[in-house]
Amino acid sequence: MDLNTSRCWAEIDLDALLENARTLHGLIPGGCRLMHILKADAYGHGAVSAARVLGGAWPEDWIGVACLSEALELRESGNRQEILILGFTPPEAAELLARQGITQTLLSPGYAGALAACAGAAGVQVSCHLKVDTGMTRIGYSGYGGALSSAIEEAAAAYRMPALKVTGIYTHFSSSYGSAPEDVDYTRTQFSRFLAFCRALEKAGIPPGLRHCCNSPAAVNTPEYALELCRVGTVLYGLLPDSAMLRPASFRPVMTWKARVVQRRTVSPGTPVSYGRQAAAEGPMELAVVSAGDADGYPRSLTNLGRVSIRGQICPVVGRVCMDMFMADVSRIPEAAGGDEVVLLGGTGPGAVPCRWLYGPLGLGPSAITCGVRGRVPRIYLPRT
Repeated sequence: MDLNTSRCWAEIDLDALLENARTLHGLIPGGCRLMHILKADAYGHGAVSAARVLGGAWPEDWIGVACLSEALELRESGNRQEILILGFTPPEAAELLARQGITQTLLSPGYAGALAACAGAAGVQVSCHLKVDTGMTRIGYSGYGGALSSAIEEAAAAYRMPALKVTGIYTHFSSSYGSAPEDVDYTRTQFSRFLAFCRALEKAGIPPGLRHCCNSPAAVNTPEYALELCRVGTVLYGLLPDSAMLRPASFRPVMTWKARVVQRRTVSPGTPVSYGRQAAAEGPMELAVVSAGDADGYPRSLTNLGRVSIRGQICPVVGRVCMDMFMADVSRIPEAAGGDEVVLLGGTGPGAVPCRWLYGPLGLGPSAITCGVRGRVPRIYLPRT
């Protein structure tokens, strides 16, 4: 008996991951590279394994992570690709960044000054990419409006700091997941603002370095915005919603999340099901008790909303999702029995469970589902690494 697949597990299809990356390389212009976004443990798929497979095929591609601990995990695994930290790192970690060859985002002029001071005190030079805010209103140097002129001067000053080696510049599109004309126009506006910022630096005698602004939907829909790098996360794992793709492209889901039928139960009409009696059998009902729950990452808010697949047929979730189990209606599947596999997410053919079935009813995004698959759920890599 394989204990990893005895209760609840996630199968990670590394061939699908490679196929998705290959498709993306075919969409973007020649000479442009990908930055594989492996933050949050590669959106729950396993950052070390994903980096090993992707880096083996495209060692010149970059990796993007959210924080220092994620970058260090990859370095400790032996990965030597270029890594960019997209978020905050304490300036006091300057020496560690330099020693590990990790590139840090310059979040603001104040942050750049603090990082340079710590790097100078440690006698090191930190590799950096400068972030420009072109309309996301999150982090970065102001790329439009009344503060633009001073932001360009401050960015040029950062490029000239001896303790910093600024090798790239980027922005983030806020609305590229939307297909409405106003979303498309806003993305175009952000791209124009970004190019103008880069041109201003060049006019000041500052080569911007590697430029990147495309996230997953922009890499698919507007490859003309690709420049030197494209940052791809959601689409890399086959999670980009169809509504976000304006051009035809095919990407395979990388994760299939499974559990087991623990028991089949027959319940009489009117019988309450699970905590709080939030469901009751309207007639004679056959229930499968499923060996997954909220503690595994299956959202409790899918109570009476979720759908799973058993023996290739779709079954609704009945009653409240418990911590370690929940119930599904198998009245139409007389052969369903204890030990059967239950597909919670993914799969192929008529019995597939698209990610949107989980995140759609909850008003979430697809990454919230795969990132939420808890650590106690073993990842099974196919082919095994």
